[in-house]
Amino acid sequence: MFDFYNQMNAINSTYELINNQFKNLQKFNTVGYKAEVKTFTEIYNDNVGTGAVKTETKTLFTQGNVKKTGGKNHLAIQGNGLFIVSDGEKNYYTRRGDFEIKDGKLVCPEGNLVVKAFKVDESGKKTDKLVDVDLSIDKNGLILGKYNDYEIDDNGVVNGILRYTDPITNQTITKKEPIYKIALANFSDPSILTRKSDTVFDAKDVKPSIGEAGTGAFGEIKAKHLEMSNINIPEQVQQAMLAQMQYNATMSSFRALNDMVKNASQLVR
Repeated sequence: MFDFYNQMNAINSTYELINNQFKNLQKFNTVGYKAEVKTFTEIYNDNVGTGAVKTETKTLFTQGNVKKTGGKNHLAIQGNGLFIVSDGEKNYYTRRGDFEIKDGKLVCPEGNLVVKAFKVDESGKKTDKLVDVDLSIDKNGLILGKYNDYEIDDNGVVNGILRYTDPITNQTITKKEPIYKIALANFSDPSILTRKSDTVFDAKDVKPSIGEAGTGAFGEIKAKHLEMSNINIPEQVQQAMLAQMQYNATMSSFRALNDMVKNASQLVR
């Protein structure tokens, strides 16, 4: 017997898969984007398949290619960590590192979420409390009222740069002082994260481990680099083509069997 419900579920599931593959392809050039993977599981009642399909979406947190950009505020993670960003009330997590300065704060361009870090004193000792990376400029053009410039190094340290003239030699002296250390979060299973937007994730009630680059499982930070998406174009195209073939075959079968049912109904009349 032809099961319309089963066939419609198969068609809808395949259509969702095609859309997902093309969505991934569209995000190929999005910095820090992580591919979505859809899986379909048939629902069983009393050990009998009903034809109904449960769709599950998971995020694939494999490493994307890291490219050198030279951008002053560009950071890439090599390893398992995620940057911690905040809307002022709640923390979120991202691999997107093309940060910008907005209203004096270092922010992720997606949602203008402020990057979180540990405060560091002049000796390099960090506090355990997370703070906003604030690089506000005062009326004299000084960052935080003290520094002429700043830079972020491969350890994720935000250094303030002081420049002054030696009164004896008349030479310009440059000095660096650590201000912040970019914080990283790590999850034992990052696939449990919920996608808030293209590259920003919500942990809901799951608490991450929080630390710094170069320690534990947090990975390494590369300054002036960006991690690109982890989209594998040949693989995505192949899967999209296979899904399209399956969709066409299912639709053809559906139409043929539907015509047979119509013809049978007309004969009964």
